[in-house]
Amino acid sequence: MTKDSVEVSSDQLKAELIAIKERLGALETIASISNRQVVEVYVREHLKTDKAPQIMKECEEPRTREHLMKKFGFKSAAALDYHLTPLREADLLRQRFDDDGTTQTFEQSNLFKRLPKSTVKKILSDGQTEEKHKTALPRKTSAKD
Repeated sequence: MTKDSVEVSSDQLKAELIAIKERLGALETIASISNRQVVEVYVREHLKTDKAPQIMKECEEPRTREHLMKKFGFKSAAALDYHLTPLREADLLRQRFDDDGTTQTFEQSNLFKRLPKSTVKKILSDGQTEEKHKTALPRKTSAKD
């Protein structure tokens, strides 16, 4: 072994990675709490699709791609990705893989989870209420109707 080489075990790296994730989680918590109103506006702006609030609510617990497809009746992964991609890109959903990399799950990000529960509930219920109102609006009738 040379003088400049360093031997590191995977357990050490894993422990350091966990510590970094915990620190990052603490920073996300502070950001969410101190900037609650800004974060709330940001979240509302990024719940763009009709299914986004429902997906966010469902992902309160980690959910697999297969579960989400079945739950919301998506026929393809691409149909689900249409709704997931903007949520992941906005850091509202977190994507994870299990240790062997075979199972993919989605869950609410710390940024979103750290909002007060009453705010989260209101954001998600407002999104669903807005969607119900959209579908409940009477359609315009023409003179021919």
